[in-house]
Amino acid sequence: MSLDPNLLTSVDEHGDHIAIIPAEVKGFYKKHRTWVHAVLLVVFLALPWTSIRGVQTILINIPDREFSFFGLLFHAHDAPLLFFIIGTLVIGLAFVTAVWGRVWCGWACPQTVFIESVFRRIEQWTEGNYIERRKLREEAMTFNKIKKSGTKWVLFALVSSLIAHSLIAYFVGAKDLLHMMEQPPGDNWTYFILVSLVTAAVLFDFGWFREQFCVIMCPYGRFQSLLIDNKSLAVIYDVKRGEPRRGRNQPGEAQGDCVACNRCVNACPTGIDIRNGLQMECIACTACVDACDEIMEKVKKPKGLIRYDTLDFSKIKLTRPRPLVYMGALLILVSGLSYAIATRDPFHWTLLRGQGLPYSYVQDGDTKDVIQNQFKIHIQNQEREETSYTLSIDPELIKSGAKLTIGENPKVLKPQGTHEWYFFVRLPESSFKGTHGKILSRVTIESRHGDVVNRSDKELIIVGPQGL
Repeated sequence: MSLDPNLLTSVDEHGDHIAIIPAEVKGFYKKHRTWVHAVLLVVFLALPWTSIRGVQTILINIPDREFSFFGLLFHAHDAPLLFFIIGTLVIGLAFVTAVWGRVWCGWACPQTVFIESVFRRIEQWTEGNYIERRKLREEAMTFNKIKKSGTKWVLFALVSSLIAHSLIAYFVGAKDLLHMMEQPPGDNWTYFILVSLVTAAVLFDFGWFREQFCVIMCPYGRFQSLLIDNKSLAVIYDVKRGEPRRGRNQPGEAQGDCVACNRCVNACPTGIDIRNGLQMECIACTACVDACDEIMEKVKKPKGLIRYDTLDFSKIKLTRPRPLVYMGALLILVSGLSYAIATRDPFHWTLLRGQGLPYSYVQDGDTKDVIQNQFKIHIQNQEREETSYTLSIDPELIKSGAKLTIGENPKVLKPQGTHEWYFFVRLPESSFKGTHGKILSRVTIESRHGDVVNRSDKELIIVGPQGL
């Protein structure tokens, strides 16, 4: 492993990948990260299989244009609400980065959580500690190596399949996915292939690609310099205290606290040397902090040679321009989301003209031919209770001789239920005299559940013959 600060430690001089096998560490941060990762693993894997008030906790069903977020159900017409939610998440991450640096990468990113707390543990169970794994990597292909590596990759594949199913459940829906899992693959080829591809991608990423994703593909590390400043927290090496490290001090010159053991480099999951300063590849996982503290204890030196601190060693402050701007943006987004949810209509409906001719002549009993217009309404109950809906047209239109024909009125819809409602409006031909073939009116829908009544109306355009 090269310690040249100008070279990537995950590749050799030919550009070929070098699998990084970091040393295991113990310490304050490792202990707390283990608990955080355990909670996040449960959240990542269990969240799509849970529901709140009968709705999947988080659902991103793009084909059906249905989205749920902790009990709130959204549809395509609720796009502004999704903007507030996504904006809050993005600005929230920017705020966290500006204050606490790359704490997301080291503590909460699924890439880190699954690799460190699942896949590396499987490696330890099947191949031993980091020293044994490094020796195994250099061994010739023996039965022992095949057995250990084969067991590891079988377990990797099983875990990857579990992760893939939970991930797909976010987008397909847990109930639909469970139903498809009970059927032969041929009945749902599309989703079977999709789950297989996601399983392969997870296996490739978490099993082999690993830190290369953070170093090569993830854009977050590249624009972190736009989000942090000298007042942001980061994992830093105290140069003044550590230098000159052992082997670099001149004869008669006092040695710094760094004993050049390279324990921090061996423990780093991306293979960098934190002593070279803040680097794009650093994910702030604090493994080097625990590794260095362990050595400092052994050599009777104070802990904290490598530590969490601001880049200028000052106290962390939230009342800085950058965090204040992000907090202001967060306040606006959260306020906008709260207002949009509070003023959200209890039901959503669209009015469309029926297919075919814009109008037709029909026989209305013993009356001579009358003009008929056909309409269609798509209505959705956005309440959590069963609700009754009644459709009506403008009373003034009825006084002029119009008749409303509808199959079921009122209509009862279950919570989150939808219905396509067809109705016809008939008028005498004489009603179109002097109208140029167009009559403007209103159609109203009244919802009722219990004692709560809501009304909504839209413009109704009735067409007929021109030139009367």
